[in-house]
Amino acid sequence: MTRSMLTLLLCAMASWAWAAPASAAAGGAATDACERFIQDTLREARGPTAAAVFSAPPAAQPGAVDAAEVTLRGGGQVRTPSGSRPFNYSCTFDTRTGTVAGAVVRDGGAPEQAAAARSVEPDLSHVSPTACESAAATTLKRRWPNVARISFDADTRELSQVAGGAVTLRGQGTALPSVRDPATHFSYDCAIDPRNGRVASLRLVD
Repeated sequence: MTRSMLTLLLCAMASWAWAAPASAAAGGAATDACERFIQDTLREARGPTAAAVFSAPPAAQPGAVDAAEVTLRGGGQVRTPSGSRPFNYSCTFDTRTGTVAGAVVRDGGAPEQAAAARSVEPDLSHVSPTACESAAATTLKRRWPNVARISFDADTRELSQVAGGAVTLRGQGTALPSVRDPATHFSYDCAIDPRNGRVASLRLVD
């Protein structure tokens, strides 16, 4: 190996050695910022005494190598005076500004089962409230391109079905149109095709 090749190899190793801690530091900052943001979101939705317990470090969503934003997905339990329930979240962190660009929080697992248990008449074999909430979140993001926070309240879900027709799911949530705007309450009315679980129509009211 020539001296010039050895020099290039040492420089490359040094660059990697500096990049690895920086990447780890960015990941830690993203996790800390997202978890604080999610905690604030849950307190807005569940009350000031709500406490989030995160089950595991969030998973980073694969993206472009030079992307400035990192998307983390994770979950845990939120504890309130009335009990504990699971939640899942998706959080986007901007590495340039060191701030959270936006997040979506959903009740997970048990609340979805509870929603099904409250109404036994609709055909729920292919119906998931998550499909409606994902459609609602997508619509809100188009309406408010800078939306910072979206959360859904599983306790407000109402399922119904007309004989031989679509399953209707109604619910409520809160959103932060931007980091400078106050929280906005919204409701959604969603029709789901019970044969395949696809969202047939969605109406938002805020």
